[in-house]
Amino acid sequence: MSFSVAPGFLIAMPTLADPNFFRAVVVMCAHSKEGAFGLIINHRFDLPVADVCRDSDVAWRGGDEPRVYCGGPVERERGWVLHADSIELAGSESVGAGLSITTSLDALEVYGDNAGGPFRLVLGYAGWGPQQLEQEIAAGSWITAPLDVDVALGVPHDQIWERALQSVGVEPANLVSGGTLLN
Repeated sequence: MSFSVAPGFLIAMPTLADPNFFRAVVVMCAHSKEGAFGLIINHRFDLPVADVCRDSDVAWRGGDEPRVYCGGPVERERGWVLHADSIELAGSESVGAGLSITTSLDALEVYGDNAGGPFRLVLGYAGWGPQQLEQEIAAGSWITAPLDVDVALGVPHDQIWERALQSVGVEPANLVSGGTLLN
Protein backbone atom coordinates (compact mmCIF):
# COMPACT_ATOMS: atom_id res chain seq x y z
CA MET A 1 0.00 0.00 0.00
CA SER A 2 1.47 3.32 -1.02
CA PHE A 3 -0.88 5.66 0.82
CA SER A 4 -3.19 5.82 3.83
CA VAL A 5 -6.43 7.75 4.08
CA ALA A 6 -6.39 7.60 7.89
CA PRO A 7 -6.72 9.96 9.53
CA GLY A 8 -8.95 11.72 7.09
CA PHE A 9 -12.37 11.96 5.54
CA LEU A 10 -13.57 9.56 2.90
CA ILE A 11 -16.33 11.24 0.89
CA ALA A 12 -18.74 9.21 -1.25
CA MET A 13 -19.18 10.31 -4.84
CA PRO A 14 -22.68 10.39 -6.36
CA THR A 15 -21.81 7.36 -8.51
CA LEU A 16 -21.37 5.11 -5.46
CA ALA A 17 -24.36 2.78 -5.81
CA ASP A 18 -24.29 1.12 -2.37
CA PRO A 19 -27.19 2.63 -0.35
CA ASN A 20 -25.18 2.18 2.87
CA PHE A 21 -22.82 4.87 1.59
CA PHE A 22 -25.09 7.33 -0.25
CA ARG A 23 -23.44 10.74 0.21
CA ALA A 24 -21.55 9.33 3.18
CA VAL A 25 -18.69 11.04 4.93
CA VAL A 26 -16.51 8.56 6.77
CA VAL A 27 -14.01 9.44 9.48
CA MET A 28 -11.21 7.07 8.61
CA CYS A 29 -9.73 5.68 11.82
CA ALA A 30 -7.32 3.07 10.42
CA HIS A 31 -5.97 2.11 7.00
CA SER A 32 -3.18 -0.38 6.39
CA LYS A 33 -2.32 -3.25 4.07
CA GLU A 34 -4.68 -5.42 6.16
CA GLY A 35 -7.69 -3.21 5.39
CA ALA A 36 -9.47 -0.08 6.57
CA PHE A 37 -11.87 0.98 9.32
CA GLY A 38 -14.01 4.10 9.61
CA LEU A 39 -17.20 5.62 11.01
CA ILE A 40 -19.88 7.28 8.87
CA ILE A 41 -20.77 10.55 10.59
CA ASN A 42 -23.69 11.91 8.57
CA HIS A 43 -26.26 9.09 8.35
CA ARG A 44 -28.70 9.54 11.23
CA PHE A 45 -30.88 6.85 12.75
CA ASP A 46 -34.28 7.92 14.03
CA LEU A 47 -33.09 6.97 17.49
CA PRO A 48 -32.53 9.56 20.22
CA VAL A 49 -29.28 9.33 22.16
CA ALA A 50 -31.52 9.71 25.23
CA ASP A 51 -33.05 6.28 24.49
CA VAL A 52 -29.65 4.60 24.23
CA CYS A 53 -28.60 6.22 27.50
CA ARG A 54 -31.81 5.11 29.22
CA ASP A 55 -31.37 1.53 27.94
CA SER A 56 -27.76 1.58 29.22
CA ASP A 57 -28.71 3.03 32.64
CA VAL A 58 -26.83 6.23 31.84
CA ALA A 59 -28.17 9.62 32.92
CA TRP A 60 -29.00 11.95 30.00
CA ARG A 61 -29.00 15.71 30.63
CA GLY A 62 -30.10 16.77 27.14
CA GLY A 63 -33.32 16.73 25.18
CA ASP A 64 -34.59 14.34 22.53
CA GLU A 65 -32.92 16.14 19.59
CA PRO A 66 -29.46 14.48 19.56
CA ARG A 67 -29.65 11.33 17.45
CA VAL A 68 -27.57 8.21 17.07
CA TYR A 69 -25.71 7.84 13.76
CA CYS A 70 -25.21 4.81 11.56
CA GLY A 71 -21.45 4.34 11.58
CA GLY A 72 -21.64 1.73 8.85
CA PRO A 73 -23.17 -1.57 7.86
CA VAL A 74 -20.93 -3.78 10.04
CA GLU A 75 -21.85 -4.74 13.65
CA ARG A 76 -24.63 -2.19 14.07
CA GLU A 77 -25.17 -3.39 17.63
CA ARG A 78 -21.73 -2.04 18.58
CA GLY A 79 -21.54 1.57 19.74
CA TRP A 80 -18.73 4.07 19.28
CA VAL A 81 -18.40 7.52 20.80
CA LEU A 82 -16.54 9.94 18.54
CA HIS A 83 -15.37 12.95 20.54
CA ALA A 84 -13.01 15.89 20.56
CA ASP A 85 -9.54 15.22 21.96
CA SER A 86 -10.15 18.08 24.39
CA ILE A 87 -12.42 15.65 26.30
CA GLU A 88 -10.01 13.25 27.97
CA LEU A 89 -11.57 9.82 28.40
CA ALA A 90 -9.92 6.64 29.60
CA GLY A 91 -9.81 4.04 26.85
CA SER A 92 -10.07 6.53 23.99
CA GLU A 93 -7.83 6.22 20.96
CA SER A 94 -6.80 9.27 19.00
CA VAL A 95 -7.88 9.18 15.37
CA GLY A 96 -5.96 12.37 14.60
CA ALA A 97 -6.71 16.03 13.88
CA GLY A 98 -8.35 16.52 17.26
CA LEU A 99 -10.67 13.48 17.20
CA SER A 100 -10.77 10.33 19.33
CA ILE A 101 -12.99 7.25 19.49
CA THR A 102 -13.96 4.83 22.22
CA THR A 103 -16.43 2.06 22.94
CA SER A 104 -16.31 2.79 26.67
CA LEU A 105 -19.53 3.09 28.62
CA ASP A 106 -17.72 5.79 30.61
CA ALA A 107 -17.65 7.90 27.44
CA LEU A 108 -21.41 7.56 27.09
CA GLU A 109 -21.77 8.73 30.69
CA VAL A 110 -19.61 11.79 29.99
CA TYR A 111 -21.70 12.47 26.86
CA GLY A 112 -24.86 12.11 28.95
CA ASP A 113 -23.56 14.75 31.38
CA ASN A 114 -22.52 17.07 28.52
CA ALA A 115 -25.29 16.56 25.96
CA GLY A 116 -24.36 19.69 24.02
CA GLY A 117 -20.68 18.79 23.92
CA PRO A 118 -18.41 17.68 21.06
CA PHE A 119 -19.67 14.11 20.72
CA ARG A 120 -21.26 11.85 18.12
CA LEU A 121 -22.65 8.42 19.04
CA VAL A 122 -22.58 5.91 16.18
CA LEU A 123 -23.67 2.30 15.89
CA GLY A 124 -21.74 0.06 13.55
CA TYR A 125 -18.75 0.79 11.38
CA ALA A 126 -17.48 0.65 7.83
CA GLY A 127 -14.77 -1.85 7.03
CA TRP A 128 -12.76 -2.79 3.95
CA GLY A 129 -10.57 -5.82 3.31
CA PRO A 130 -7.03 -5.70 1.91
CA GLN A 131 -6.85 -3.49 -1.20
CA GLN A 132 -10.68 -3.10 -1.34
CA LEU A 133 -10.69 0.59 -0.43
CA GLU A 134 -7.79 1.36 -2.76
CA GLN A 135 -9.77 -0.23 -5.63
CA GLU A 136 -12.89 1.78 -4.77
CA ILE A 137 -10.91 5.03 -4.67
CA ALA A 138 -9.26 4.20 -8.00
CA ALA A 139 -12.72 3.51 -9.49
CA GLY A 140 -13.86 7.03 -8.49
CA SER A 141 -16.31 5.98 -5.78
CA TRP A 142 -14.59 8.06 -3.10
CA ILE A 143 -12.46 11.13 -2.70
CA THR A 144 -10.36 11.88 0.33
CA ALA A 145 -10.07 15.03 2.40
CA PRO A 146 -8.16 16.09 5.49
CA LEU A 147 -9.92 15.33 8.75
CA ASP A 148 -11.59 18.40 10.29
CA VAL A 149 -12.91 18.17 13.85
CA ASP A 150 -15.28 21.10 13.27
CA VAL A 151 -16.94 19.36 10.31
CA ALA A 152 -16.99 16.00 12.11
CA LEU A 153 -18.61 17.24 15.31
CA GLY A 154 -19.90 20.75 14.73
CA VAL A 155 -21.81 20.68 11.45
CA PRO A 156 -25.43 19.45 11.21
CA HIS A 157 -25.58 15.98 9.67
CA ASP A 158 -27.43 17.14 6.55
CA GLN A 159 -24.62 19.61 5.72
CA ILE A 160 -21.55 17.43 6.37
CA TRP A 161 -21.27 15.96 2.85
CA GLU A 162 -21.33 19.39 1.22
CA ARG A 163 -18.92 20.91 3.76
CA ALA A 164 -16.46 18.02 3.44
CA LEU A 165 -16.46 18.36 -0.37
CA GLN A 166 -16.04 22.13 -0.16
CA SER A 167 -13.06 21.63 2.16
CA VAL A 168 -11.14 20.22 -0.83
CA GLY A 169 -12.47 22.74 -3.35
CA VAL A 170 -15.29 20.63 -4.80
CA GLU A 171 -18.63 22.40 -5.22
CA PRO A 172 -21.38 19.76 -4.72
CA ALA A 173 -23.72 21.52 -7.16
CA ASN A 174 -21.20 20.91 -9.94
CA LEU A 175 -20.97 17.15 -9.45
CA VAL A 176 -22.52 15.02 -12.16
CA SER A 177 -24.14 11.62 -11.65
CA GLY A 178 -24.98 9.57 -14.70
CA GLY A 179 -24.94 12.65 -16.93
CA THR A 180 -27.31 14.63 -14.68
CA LEU A 181 -26.37 17.57 -12.49
CA LEU A 182 -27.19 16.80 -8.86
CA ASN A 183 -28.73 20.10 -7.77
